[in-house]
Amino acid sequence: MRYAIFADIHGNLEALEVALECARRRRLSHFQVLGDSLGYGANPNECLEWALGNASLHVLGNHEAALLRKEIRERFNGWALEAIDWTGARLKPPLLAAIRELPYIQFHGNIALAHGTLHSLEAFHYLLDEVGAFRSFLATQSLFGFVGHTHVPSYFAEKSKTRGVLAQGVLKLKAGERYLLNPGSLGQPRDGDLRLSFGIFDEDELTFEIVRLPYDNKKAAGKILAEGLPAFLARRLL
Repeated sequence: MRYAIFADIHGNLEALEVALECARRRRLSHFQVLGDSLGYGANPNECLEWALGNASLHVLGNHEAALLRKEIRERFNGWALEAIDWTGARLKPPLLAAIRELPYIQFHGNIALAHGTLHSLEAFHYLLDEVGAFRSFLATQSLFGFVGHTHVPSYFAEKSKTRGVLAQGVLKLKAGERYLLNPGSLGQPRDGDLRLSFGIFDEDELTFEIVRLPYDNKKAAGKILAEGLPAFLARRLL
């Protein structure tokens, strides 16, 4: 089975449409979404509606949780808080109701999905170092854990104790090894590469591919400005 793995779409419809066209060309029909389909960008309804309707596995991100939990909102910086207030005022009520049903973690076969880490799920920590990876490996028995939140494509391997940031291309996975895999951000990349990022996991061939594609980031940024959202959120796409 092959899965397209999307994380941190963040209301960026232009990036989502390009990624979906790539998925269509590559005959990918199974999608997993690691949360944060909204926040920052100008199209939260369209992006979340697609995720809810098309992802076979879908977990809650901290930006969705911020619409439900005050303590999450209190951790946001000013730009993120302004964006989530704007999003909450415009999100369709059925979508807000659907967010309440999203789990913090999901399992399917040898796969586990969460937004930040596989441990301390409701805290939405960033998976950045070996300590966090160790705790996430302890939290489940799954061979493959998928997380987002950092907006940087990366991996951790348990037995070999290796880690790294992932460039575009294919990472060959070793049989018997356990991995934590991050596909990067589809709508808000933060690794110095302005192109959208998503992952393709091939469970049969044991590969994890990072796909990077250009999209109309100028249009996405212009829509952010047109909605009166913070200019910083537009500049970050450029």
